[in-house]
Amino acid sequence: MMTNDGVRLDYQIFGTGQPIILVEGYSGNQATWVMQVEPLVNAGLQVITYDRRNHGKSDTVDYGMRMARHGQDLAELMAQLRLEKPILMGHSMGASTIWAYLSLYGDANVRAIITEDQLPKILRDDSWPYGIFNADLTMIWTAATKLPHTKLTRLKLSETVKHALADNYQPFDFQYNEPLLLDSLMQDWRDVLRREQVKHLFIAGQDSPLWPSAHVETVVAMSKNGQGVTIDKAGHIPHIEAPDQFNDAVLNFVRTIM
Repeated sequence: MMTNDGVRLDYQIFGTGQPIILVEGYSGNQATWVMQVEPLVNAGLQVITYDRRNHGKSDTVDYGMRMARHGQDLAELMAQLRLEKPILMGHSMGASTIWAYLSLYGDANVRAIITEDQLPKILRDDSWPYGIFNADLTMIWTAATKLPHTKLTRLKLSETVKHALADNYQPFDFQYNEPLLLDSLMQDWRDVLRREQVKHLFIAGQDSPLWPSAHVETVVAMSKNGQGVTIDKAGHIPHIEAPDQFNDAVLNFVRTIM
């Protein structure tokens, strides 16, 4: 598809039924969802994956490196595919992309939300106890520099996942895309979270290297219709580290909204 500012976004559609859009994290691509597509399709869902601008097979450009634009890209994807009330599932910055969409368009055309190991506010302050690497605003450059060099997983990946990631490797320029990361670090989506009217599943990795998994209890309490799951011993990417546990949590949640 082509966005209204001329960026080609690569997407794939699998199966039929209730649509669910899977939104990758920072520096990721569609291949990271390799262990989710088949189980979700077998459960009667239409799975849509896509690469956000400057990610995967989508165009890399020197503009639109802000979460608001990524939220609009998601809206344009939904509009061009004529999707009615999709479930939105995002990992890490993919979750922030969903909150960016909600801040612009609300959740009237959303069935439910699933976010994976992401905070609505990434830097701590006097009103928020959690921060990436425990960072506050004064440490933003330290956090931004540290992230690309941090091992995000804690559990051993299966050979299937390793091969899928290797076969679909797409280079990602962290330095070039630093403006996007900095924009993401500065956002505060707590007001968006509090205003959500649809059900929301928050998934945390118990041993995430970015922030304490206890944050899931805080965000569930902030949400009108929230529930949380913590994946044992997983790091920041439970959907590739412990896919069976992750998929069970997602499908159990989906059954409550169908």
